[in-house]
Amino acid sequence: MQGSMRRAAARRSHVSKAVLVMAVACMVTLSLTGLGFAQEKITLHYFTWAGGSAATYIAEDFIQPFQEKFPHIEIQYEAVGFGEFFDKLLTYYAAGNPPDLMHMSVAYVYEYAQMGLLQNLTPYFDRDLNPNDFFLPPMDAVRYPSMETGDLYAIPFAFVMSTLFYNKDLFDARGVPYIDDTLTWEGIGEIGKRFVQDADGDGTPETWGFSSRPSYELLDAAIHAYGGRTLNDDYTEVLYDQPEGIAATEMLVNLVWEDFVSPPSGNANAMFTQGNLAMNITNMSNLNGFRDNAHFDWDIALMPIGPEKRVTRVWPDSFAISAESPHKEAAWEYVKFVITQTKVDRYSGQRKVPIYKPLAMSPEWLEEDLTPNKRIFIESLNYGEALEFRPKWGEWEPARSSILNAAFRGEVDTANAVRQAADRIRAILGII
Repeated sequence: MQGSMRRAAARRSHVSKAVLVMAVACMVTLSLTGLGFAQEKITLHYFTWAGGSAATYIAEDFIQPFQEKFPHIEIQYEAVGFGEFFDKLLTYYAAGNPPDLMHMSVAYVYEYAQMGLLQNLTPYFDRDLNPNDFFLPPMDAVRYPSMETGDLYAIPFAFVMSTLFYNKDLFDARGVPYIDDTLTWEGIGEIGKRFVQDADGDGTPETWGFSSRPSYELLDAAIHAYGGRTLNDDYTEVLYDQPEGIAATEMLVNLVWEDFVSPPSGNANAMFTQGNLAMNITNMSNLNGFRDNAHFDWDIALMPIGPEKRVTRVWPDSFAISAESPHKEAAWEYVKFVITQTKVDRYSGQRKVPIYKPLAMSPEWLEEDLTPNKRIFIESLNYGEALEFRPKWGEWEPARSSILNAAFRGEVDTANAVRQAADRIRAILGII
C-alpha cells in the first residue's frame, strides 16, 4: 500500500516538474519574442530631407534606441535636400519601391493622400494611443480630405506656430506697457508709432514698431482673425477676395503706408535681432536664433485679436507611411516610439512644440527659468488653427505673396492686388 502511494507521489512530482519546465519554456519564448528574437528581420527604408547634424541627432536620439528596443527592425536612413526630396519620392513610387517611412511636409499631404500614396493612420492612432495625450489642432493640417473631419494621413511629431515676439527693452525705453492679451491688430498701428525713430534725421528710421509683409505666418493669421479664408471647406472656391480677406490685407498694408510703423521691405528677423524692431510676428522656430543673437530683454505674447477672433496659425512636422509598404506595423512602431518620447530630442529641440503633451508640459521643455515664457505657446493653442496647406499650396502661396508684394511696396491698390491674387489662385487650382 505504501509502495503504491510512493509511486503515485513520484508520478505527480514528475508531472509537476514537466509542467514547470513547459511554463518556463513558454515564458522564455515570449520574453525572447518581446525582445525581438525569433522574429522575422525587417528593414525599413526611412526617407527624409534631414541631413547633416539633423541626421546625427535623429540617429542618436531616435533610431539607435528604437533598434535596441526592437532589434529585429533595421532602419536604413536616407536623406536628400528638401528641394529634390519630393521629386525623388515620386520616382520611388513610379519604380514600385517607395520608402516605408518618410518625413512629410503639410504642403503635400492633400495631394499625396488623394493619389493613394499615403497610408491612413487614423486606425493605428485610435488603436494604440490616447488622443488626450496629444495636441490635436496641429493634426488638422494632415487630415484628408477635410481638415475638420478627415482621417490622419500623416502623424505630427512636433509643430510650430505664428508667434508675436517683442523687444521689452524698447517698450521700457518708450514707456509702453508690455503686450497683454488685449492687443488687437489695429492696436499694433496705434502703439507701433511710439517706436518709430529717425535719430540721425536722414529720413529713414533706425527703429520701427512692426514689420508688415505678406508672409503666410503673418497674412493667414490676419485673414482668419478678420473672419476670412483663402479657400472654402472643400477647396472648390477661392474666398480670399471676399470683404474679410481684403480688409485684413488692407490693415497690414496700412501699417506701412498710413500708420508708418513698418518699413516697406527688409528682413524682419534680422531687424528684431539687431534691436531695431519692437514687434515681430514670425515662426516660433526662430527662438534659438533670437536666444543666441538678440542681446536684449525680449519675450512673446498671444497673437493679436481681430474683429472676428484671435487666431494662431499652427503647422506640424510629420511622419507618413507609404500605402504600399509591406511593413506598415513596423513603421508605425517607429512613429509611435518617436511621438511618445518624454525627453527633449536635439532634432526638434526647444524651438518646436512636441505633439506629446507630457513632454511639452515637462520642466525640460518649458525651461521656465529662460526666455521666452513658453507657456504662451501652450496657451496659444486655445486659438490654434491649421494653415490651408492644400491643394497645390506650394504653387499658389508664392504666387499670392509675389502679387501682394507690389501693394506692400505701395505700387498698386491693395484691394485690386487681393483680387488679382485670388484670380491667380483660381487659375492654379483650375477653378473657373
